[in-house]
Amino acid sequence: MLLGLILSFLSFFLPDSSTHQLIVGSYTQSGNPGLEVFDVNISNGRSKKAYELVNPNASYQHLSKDGKFLFSVTEEAGKSAVSSYRRKANGEFERISSGQTIGLGPCFVVYREASKTLYTANYAGGSLSVFKTDNGKILPISQHIKYTGTSVHPTRQNEAHAHMTILSPDQTYLFVTDLGTDKIYRHKILADGTVEENFTFTSIPAGQGPRHLTFNTAGTKAYLINELKGLVNVFSVKNNELTQIQTLVADTTRVPDKGSADIHISPNGKWVISSNRVSSNQVTVFAVQANGTLKLTNFTNVGRKPRNFSFDPSGRFVYVACQDDHKVQVWAFNNQTGTLTDTHQDIAVKAPVCLHFIKKR
Repeated sequence: MLLGLILSFLSFFLPDSSTHQLIVGSYTQSGNPGLEVFDVNISNGRSKKAYELVNPNASYQHLSKDGKFLFSVTEEAGKSAVSSYRRKANGEFERISSGQTIGLGPCFVVYREASKTLYTANYAGGSLSVFKTDNGKILPISQHIKYTGTSVHPTRQNEAHAHMTILSPDQTYLFVTDLGTDKIYRHKILADGTVEENFTFTSIPAGQGPRHLTFNTAGTKAYLINELKGLVNVFSVKNNELTQIQTLVADTTRVPDKGSADIHISPNGKWVISSNRVSSNQVTVFAVQANGTLKLTNFTNVGRKPRNFSFDPSGRFVYVACQDDHKVQVWAFNNQTGTLTDTHQDIAVKAPVCLHFIKKR
């Protein structure tokens, strides 16, 4: 009731204009386009469809820092690829190129500004693909590095499954999480953006299944969500080396295999949120302590199979991609208490997977 009054107040006194756009990537088995762009008013959480782009199984995207380029993977059997889009004068993106990842099932992509290089994590192929770009155009693949190994889970860890590529805060190393081997690989990045193929790694306790990793702004702490055990690991970071200092439960369901998916830090750095799909359909909120460790705050039930989620740029709303409910939920976030309140302003999208905000032109 109170939230409704607040939103009504904001809607009355603030112009209902969109200052940002939300890019939603989705799986496309239902015939949906793959990339859908919505105008978003970050004052009240309202949104409306702007346009769409055809990109099969667009399970993850990355935006260049200046917003000029958008990169999206195609996580599709036999057609695994990464595509690039350039922003036109009217603010809409148009496809300009694509490249085959060689590794099957690309599920993550990141772009390094200094070298204009793309890195994809290929889940089914258990590998890393590296591409150079020229004004956004993807050039022929520069490197394809195949990982090997196993861990203790009999079906999920009988081979490597690279799940995420993330740059170190100083952009000198590339980290790759491997759910299949319970490792986080660390590659030194060379001047041209390619990586040293001889890597070091951080071992995660057997059976946890590392999925997504995020660094704090200072680059002193890192937070990892583990898919199979529903645990969050906290790391101290020094000289781009990870040292585990804390483990917390993010999914309390009593099932052998969890389904934890994503993890993000709030824009003000005071909160860490993770998502649990399949097993509990919840997001878990942690408060960041003065020393960078975490304290559990609450669990919030959300729609079915929450995969990626995102704080809006203001930090006042959390958008949750609920794959099996075919919607993106919009939750108001209380930065004082860490609680989430459903605004009931869902965005209809079939099988949404990935969310990114960009300032509207």
